This record gives sequence, structure tokens and C-alpha cells, in this order.
Amino acid sequence: MNMEKLVDDYVDAWNLKDITRLLELMDKRATFYDAYWMEYCSGKDLARYIQDGFEEGFWFRRTGDVILAENGVAYRYTAHKLIDSKIGPVLYNGAEVLTLRDHKIVTVSDYYCNPEQTALEEITRLATKRHAKTRHAISGLGAQKALHFRNVLSEILDQDQAYRDADLTLSQLAGQVGCSVDNLSQVISNEFGMSFQSFLDQYRVRYAGELLLKASKDPNYVFQVAAQSGFHSLENFTNLFQRQFGETPAEYRVHYGQDSDSAANRLVN
Repeated sequence: MNMEKLVDDYVDAWNLKDITRLLELMDKRATFYDAYWMEYCSGKDLARYIQDGFEEGFWFRRTGDVILAENGVAYRYTAHKLIDSKIGPVLYNGAEVLTLRDHKIVTVSDYYCNPEQTALEEITRLATKRHAKTRHAISGLGAQKALHFRNVLSEILDQDQAYRDADLTLSQLAGQVGCSVDNLSQVISNEFGMSFQSFLDQYRVRYAGELLLKASKDPNYVFQVAAQSGFHSLENFTNLFQRQFGETPAEYRVHYGQDSDSAANRLVN
């Protein structure tokens, strides 16, 4: 099987908005994992996700080589906004890991949080770890319980915004989820491929990015955003934000604060 051709066919189908071809390339039970929003979709939700992606009007280009991963392949890409049917400048860089079975795509893991900072091999390792079928059985945490805890965790963070508490501990969050500290740590590690602290920081930085779009003439606004997002240290916030967005919070406000459409596109996509 020509892996490079498979990837190019997959990218071309996205660019041509050919949902029939995309679904032909995928297994009927295929799952898409959006690493930025930490969301899964499959079945009918997957078809809707693809259709929503078509409506956003992006053009994707594979960059570099396709490398072999465990049971699949990985590659980098650039995303461009289509402007009057013309391909615009690069909006962001991304990397995807495709897991295959019987020449069909079983899982797609899409990483686009400033992934140039992370080696493609490391992204592949995280995706492989997350897709390991036996990961919960090894420690006694069943797949159904793991899924339940993950859903409760996502609800607590997405709706209740528990991450805004700068003093939030793993033990406190486990109590809110209704599981043990060990189980929560395992779910975060296996489902999201990161430590508890990195997991919280990703939510905090994303929330801070939304706050930075709001107009404010307060010279201390960046400091206020850091505090409201759950950071004790302005320096730590600045470093994490720059790692994810490629610029400091202050620079981000200068570039996008007065142009909410551009900034919103960058956050959502």
C-alpha cells in the first residue's frame, strides 16, 4: 500500500470537499480526535464534523515526508484560508497521525497547537499511546469507566471552568469527577497524552486567548487575563502562551485585539 498516496488522497478529499471520498477512505467506525479542543467524534458526528470543516473554507498542503507510525502514518501540513477562491498565506501548521486497519483509516489524530515546537515522532508517540486498546485493562480501569470519567472531566472543565482556580489540585479535581486520584491521572495521561499540569495549562491558555480578544485600555490587562485564567505567574503564562501561539500575549493583542474575526478564526481553527 502506498502510504504517501493515501495521505495525499485524504488531503485532496478535504480540499475538494468530497465527503464521499473521505468516508470511503475511512473505516465505518472511524474516530477523529481534535487535540486542540480535546474532542472525539465518530459515526454521524464525524460526518457533521467534516461538513463543518468544509464550510470553514480552508486549503491544506502536506509538507515534508510521510513517516511510518505504529499501525499507520504521520505527516505535517499547513492550513491556508481561501480568499476569493485563491489560496492565502499560512494560518497555522498542523500534524496528523492516521491509524490504519485493512487499508482503511481507523483513527485521525489532529494536532495543531503550534506543533512545529514538537517533533513529529513525539506527536506520533502520543497518538499511539492514546489509541492503545489495552491501556485501561492493564491498570484495572475499564474502558467504559474511563470514557465516563473523561466525559465528566470535560464537562467540569468546559462548563464549570474549574481550571480557572489557580490552586486546583489533582485530588480536588478527582473529587469533582467522582473517581480516585490514580484513575483521573490515568485518564488524563492515556486519553489526552499529557500530565495533569499540562492538561490544565492547555485549557488555561485557550481561555486566555479568548479573553485577550476583548477590548481593554487597562495597561495591566494581560496580567489580569493571566490571573483570571488560573495562572499564578505572569512569566509562566507568557511562556506557555508563546509556546502555543507563537507570540507573547501582548503581541497577540496587538495583532488580533482590534481584529476579532482574524483572532477568532485562529482560536477556533
